[in-house]
Amino acid sequence: MNNLKKLMLITFISLTSFACSSDDDSGDPDSTSQNQANIIGTWRFTSSTTNGVADTIDDCELMDTALFTSSQVTFTYFEGVNCADSESETFNYSINGNTLSATIEGETFTSEIITLNSTTLTIQDVDGNDTYTETYTKQ
Repeated sequence: MNNLKKLMLITFISLTSFACSSDDDSGDPDSTSQNQANIIGTWRFTSSTTNGVADTIDDCELMDTALFTSSQVTFTYFEGVNCADSESETFNYSINGNTLSATIEGETFTSEIITLNSTTLTIQDVDGNDTYTETYTKQ
């Protein structure tokens, strides 16, 4: 898996917990239910930024997807000649308000949901002084 794909996965599951305000910590039941319903389906990676600056993305990365079921997310990454090679990883996840949590090898990582509607998923992670944002479009 190339470095940007590793960064995308790390960004999604952030190796540090995202600091949320006390309002977010309670997990608004309405936003939780709506986000749980909206996230189900296949999302195609469309863009990412680091500290507000657009990252360079190749054609294969633009084929990468995240498939959300009610409790699991499967990331599929494409690479190689004509993007013919792929690799997938599946994790359990949950949503509480605007916090998306994934459990990997018994450890839970979180991301903040910036936008989640019927067409767009944008998540954000902060790691030290760096802010990573990824955007996906529903297929």
